[in-house]
Amino acid sequence: METRMYKTTWPEVEEYLKENDVVIFPVGSQEQHGKHLAEDNDSFTATEIARRVGERTGVLVAPTLPFGNSVHHMNFPGTMTLTFETLVAVYRELCECLIHHGFRKIVVMNAHGGNTAAIAQALREIKEDTGIKVYSLMAFPSQRGFGAESTQVIKQESGGHACELETSIELYLGQRVLMEKAEKWKKPKGITAFDEKWGRKVSWTRDFDWSTEIGSLGDPEAATEEKGRQMVEATVDEISAFIEDLKAL
Repeated sequence: METRMYKTTWPEVEEYLKENDVVIFPVGSQEQHGKHLAEDNDSFTATEIARRVGERTGVLVAPTLPFGNSVHHMNFPGTMTLTFETLVAVYRELCECLIHHGFRKIVVMNAHGGNTAAIAQALREIKEDTGIKVYSLMAFPSQRGFGAESTQVIKQESGGHACELETSIELYLGQRVLMEKAEKWKKPKGITAFDEKWGRKVSWTRDFDWSTEIGSLGDPEAATEEKGRQMVEATVDEISAFIEDLKAL
């Protein structure tokens, strides 16, 4: 069975809806990922994890929305962003298209942290307007999310961006990775004594180049394909289990 909805015909979608009202909606971003990962990285990951879950569960996967809220990355060339308000409207309108056709269990599979607030707002508006509960989850493994135990293979001390975890996953998924360009994070020259004293306790608007001159955080040099395999397989297993439970509701 073809589970990529964008590769099906409308009669095939109509037939699917007679037995199943679950659909996965992957969302990502177009933003810089350091010197070694492609700028479509989040969208690529959302698409690949969603495809694997769809094949495992027999659930349709909608086309990936490749743009997100990445305004904090705009000082790096190639990044493209939507405003918060536009992104909320796009999420809401696309989910309402799916609801119109008869999908009642929509799972937004997000692969970019910058989208989280806009997704939450869209889901609230959809619930208030239609009464439909839309679900959201993160495609990447994390210590508090799917694939939590598998993240123990990661050795860097803290999370990052285009880091050991993310780079390992991309090596396994087959993303374009330029490992010879990967660099371990170093403190930017522009960080002041005031920033170091108060930066962890006080919030203010910061662009991404405030914290990294190279575009990445963490230690991508420690990434391996095997680490990526373990994390991807664990994450797909756990998300698939969620989807199966959702189908049964």
